[in-house]
Amino acid sequence: MDKAKVVVFCQRAIEFCMLLVIFSIPISIAMTNIAIVLGMVLWLAKKIINREPELTKTPLNLMLFLLVAISAVSMLHTIRMPSSITGLQKLFKGLFIFFMLVDTIRDSKQVNRVVWVALFALLLVSSDGVYQYFTGKDFIRGFPIGTGMAYLGQYSSNRISASMHNPNDFSVYLITAVPLLLSLVLFYLKGAARWLLLIAGLMTVFCIFFTFQRIVAVAFIAIMILFSIIKRDVKPILVLLLLVTASLYFLPRPILLWSIEHLNPYDFFVEVGGRRWHWEAALNMIKAHPFIGIGVNTFSINYDTYKIAADPLSGWYAHNAYLQLGAEIGLTGLFIFMWMIGAAIRDWFKAYVKTKTPLMQAVSLGFLGGFLGFLVSGLLESNLQYSNLAVLFWVMLGLLIAINKVSICSGQ
Repeated sequence: MDKAKVVVFCQRAIEFCMLLVIFSIPISIAMTNIAIVLGMVLWLAKKIINREPELTKTPLNLMLFLLVAISAVSMLHTIRMPSSITGLQKLFKGLFIFFMLVDTIRDSKQVNRVVWVALFALLLVSSDGVYQYFTGKDFIRGFPIGTGMAYLGQYSSNRISASMHNPNDFSVYLITAVPLLLSLVLFYLKGAARWLLLIAGLMTVFCIFFTFQRIVAVAFIAIMILFSIIKRDVKPILVLLLLVTASLYFLPRPILLWSIEHLNPYDFFVEVGGRRWHWEAALNMIKAHPFIGIGVNTFSINYDTYKIAADPLSGWYAHNAYLQLGAEIGLTGLFIFMWMIGAAIRDWFKAYVKTKTPLMQAVSLGFLGGFLGFLVSGLLESNLQYSNLAVLFWVMLGLLIAINKVSICSGQ
């Protein structure tokens, strides 16, 4: 068989696998993992056929190597080696996703396919969320609607989760995916196309609202302010003000009253009897092993050892992605991770100023907004540690770097 034809087949098949990953993240982690494994096999096969042992050079390669190194070193403190080995495997899976996307997405046509698949997945699960709200069960996987929030006492709201396992996961997915739609509507599409996507996007706004996730509201505000600053356009701020006003009208009265009574930001975001306890446990872990942590992927295993005496909970996540990173791989690992995030955003700005194509500008800005949304939501969620959301992070990071390269080429 012709070597060149095999390579072309592998390239197209890898792209299909990556598109399937993007589509399946909010629907099925099993489907996502199958697509990742198949893509990995094809990617390695292509590397072997082309005799290309080296990885594609990106601005993040050094940080990625150091992140693997500190994660491996953290295993010196692990109390359960199989769990840490699993954590290291998850990290390698993320690296495969990153490099497959950087290698595969090379031109604007491929970026367009990514955009269409991402929007289709977003609108599908949003319609599923609306259906779940009104019927009590989603139509993709048959999951029942979520229950209320414990910190509100007797009040129990209907929190939608669509085909994802809980409303918090769903809210993180939405705030990561919706900025792409908003960027296209605000800064690129015209006429009927803009209005059709805007109307469809109202389902997504509905779903975000009825997850009742506070940090996602903060992330949305940050994204719209970012859009307004970068584009020097007042439209995002006007949209933000409109949605905030509407939220005050439609927000259930018990939630509104609770919010007014908890104006202190710490009380508002970190409820008693929940995240405060998780954060105390995380800080105790960091104090015990500040440099290399307690061992990658062992937070919940160590929880009972490091929790405060008043905490009756057992085996929880930190509900803060950064505290959990600091606990598991130390402040050294957390610094490397934040260094990597800073390098990715700096690379985006360098590429964005060179981008001349309006569509690529809108797409690039949309993915940066989604990346920011994911990072902000990590302040109250362990989204870097949950299986499907961890995949979403590596997909967003890989797409951000890949689209940066395509954007630069489109501007030349």
